[in-house]
Amino acid sequence: MGLERPSSLGNDNTAAVLIQAAFRRHQKREEERMRTNTMMLETLEEASEAMINKRSGLLRVINSKLSGGLTQKLSRGMARLRLASALGRTKKKGDDNAPANAEAEEDVEKAELESDNDSPTELPSLSPSALEDIMTSLKDGSTFSMIDALAILRAAMVVFAGEDSVNFVDATENGSVVVVGDLHGQLHDLVFIFDQKGMPSEDNKYIFNGDLVDRGNHGCEIAILLCALKVAYPKFVFINRGNHEEAFINIYSGFEEECLGKYDHKVFQMFHRVFDWLPYACVVNSGVFVIHGGPPCDEGATIEDLRTLPRGQEGSRQEVDEKRTRWYKDIIWSDPHPEGSFLGSTPSHRGAGMLWGKDVSHRFLEMNDLSIILRSHQCVPGGIETCHGGKCFTLFSASRYCGTGENKGAVLVFKHGETTPQPANALVWSVPMSANLLGYERIRSERKGKEAVNDAVAAQAREYIIEYKTELYAHWQELEAQPNRPAKRGLINLYEWATGLTAVLKIKILWSRVFDKLVKEEDIVVVRGKRHVAWKTFLADYTVQLKGGCKAWQDDVVSRITSAVLQSGGDLLAAFEEMDADKSGEISKSEFLSAVRSSLPALSVLSDAQLAAVWDAFDADNSGSVDFDEFKNMLTSSMTANSTGEHQVGVRWSTQAKEGETSTEMSWEKNLSESLGRLFYSHRQELHHIWHTKFDLDESKSLSKEDFIQMLRVLDESTGKHLLSEEGLVALADGMDTDGNGELTSKSSASAWAASQARIND
Repeated sequence: MGLERPSSLGNDNTAAVLIQAAFRRHQKREEERMRTNTMMLETLEEASEAMINKRSGLLRVINSKLSGGLTQKLSRGMARLRLASALGRTKKKGDDNAPANAEAEEDVEKAELESDNDSPTELPSLSPSALEDIMTSLKDGSTFSMIDALAILRAAMVVFAGEDSVNFVDATENGSVVVVGDLHGQLHDLVFIFDQKGMPSEDNKYIFNGDLVDRGNHGCEIAILLCALKVAYPKFVFINRGNHEEAFINIYSGFEEECLGKYDHKVFQMFHRVFDWLPYACVVNSGVFVIHGGPPCDEGATIEDLRTLPRGQEGSRQEVDEKRTRWYKDIIWSDPHPEGSFLGSTPSHRGAGMLWGKDVSHRFLEMNDLSIILRSHQCVPGGIETCHGGKCFTLFSASRYCGTGENKGAVLVFKHGETTPQPANALVWSVPMSANLLGYERIRSERKGKEAVNDAVAAQAREYIIEYKTELYAHWQELEAQPNRPAKRGLINLYEWATGLTAVLKIKILWSRVFDKLVKEEDIVVVRGKRHVAWKTFLADYTVQLKGGCKAWQDDVVSRITSAVLQSGGDLLAAFEEMDADKSGEISKSEFLSAVRSSLPALSVLSDAQLAAVWDAFDADNSGSVDFDEFKNMLTSSMTANSTGEHQVGVRWSTQAKEGETSTEMSWEKNLSESLGRLFYSHRQELHHIWHTKFDLDESKSLSKEDFIQMLRVLDESTGKHLLSEEGLVALADGMDTDGNGELTSKSSASAWAASQARIND
């Protein structure tokens, strides 16, 4: 007797239908998960860009303050090009220590002189065979020498400056136009595209739609290669400007750091001279409007208006009418509104540009006799997305974005006369599997699973928690003060934790996905079977503290405070009544500051912000005033006996909690220490940029204490924090000058701040 088949498989057609249905359900779940993960990363990136846009004005203020009176260390000939990079047209990894020779040094001096005089530099060969060799070298991990980089960038700048702000690109009768979206420094994706679609030619034209750099590790190689192709094939290669071709974005998003690691700041500045001349848009086959962000939202905006929109240095671009000045941000920063029914336009949450509705798309296309808008700027799960009734397409070409995303990469190809995308002509990929793909990039790109995404989300979220720690503290403290609140004091439930992060950080994501990555196990308390967060200890985990020489400066300030309070000794009630100028029975902040300034001249080294931190420590209940009990408790808790056994008023200024004690309240000293730490931590990109552009012009990686003091003074003033007094700045610089030679290195400056918990920097 044979084996009986299960009834579920008795009918082959039924089994096939069941399997297909199960597969479709699985596929739908996977697509939804991928879309959710992609949206989480996109939301955090938009929040990051909003923060950067807020700080763009800060850099302008800093630059204006540093425009004169500096110790200019640069003299002609001191800013040497790296000798190692002159030894060959490309340099292999590990060749930096190759011996210099007289010929190489002569080439360096020549390139430097030509760079300073804006005179032409000899281009490397850009013949088809030479470009193939360059591609092979890049695949093998090489990069361009500094001489070739500068020469190619200069030549490309001339070519771009000769173009209009809008290019018209038509496919030949038997040819095509390939449109590439954001690449963000992911060289492996560009290599894959060229392997699949071929190099540029008359019958194979390319449009690169902005955001060549930042995020990935190979922005320099991508930008220089594409500039080389532009110089070699000016009518076959076109590059639109994206928001990541703006200098202040590159300062915060990684490209400046990449340039300094591979070349020097002169090359970074040269990149931006090129970026300033990039066109804004292309029109393909007279019907496809290709632009990075979106069209101008103003009624009546035309291609002709955009074609004549000035480019070049920012100062010269401002000399246009007010209406078109706004367009600079709109065309590289805008996004379609996420709600399909939305009409009109509204400011973008990115901090620049607009969110526009379908009516804006239809109006612009009709006004200019166009078929579709093809834009980039947003990471989309499938590499390609459409909205506004099929009239607006988003194209993204950086697959598995930043090595942690799960999105696909894509390019669109338009044949002769085509003005709408044809699915058969699209190239979409999950992981570029080119045979010559850089091995380590492939490994990074192949990281799978939600953990990679959640790790990236958590890492970015930690930055924001540190940045907005004070606001989070105030939010949850106000929540805890609500009457008839059932939760135990000091605890918040998971809903309150998540909604607090969303409200304060202005980021709406699934916080439950990263809860275990952000909250330590010891900060979780179970009440009636439900998890709660001990929010004060949670925030205490995200503390930035100064270390090294900075701690020595802090101790010096503390000793001055202690001495001043000891000298004021005596009766606590009398001291309280003396500060209570209006005899209200409570000391206001203004009364406190006034009394300290008049009665304790030894504290003149402290700024108002520092004294405000002291005040916050006294005001234990955050009522806005200090009563006698608060005043007495603050001081008597740290009274010490002198040699005669009499008690004197003193303060235990310790950042360390007693054994068995968890310190969650911010003492004034901890508040000051963290404020200074956050000044370094939150503005480390500005410090890095200022260091290289205003002080370390000879690239010695060091600067004098005087310059260091001026750098911090300007940053402190420009941010409006006013945490650093003049005497404190001097003491801080002295503490960081560990070897006493009067010079500070970039390494010692970078180590001035540190996250107190290593996991913050995971």
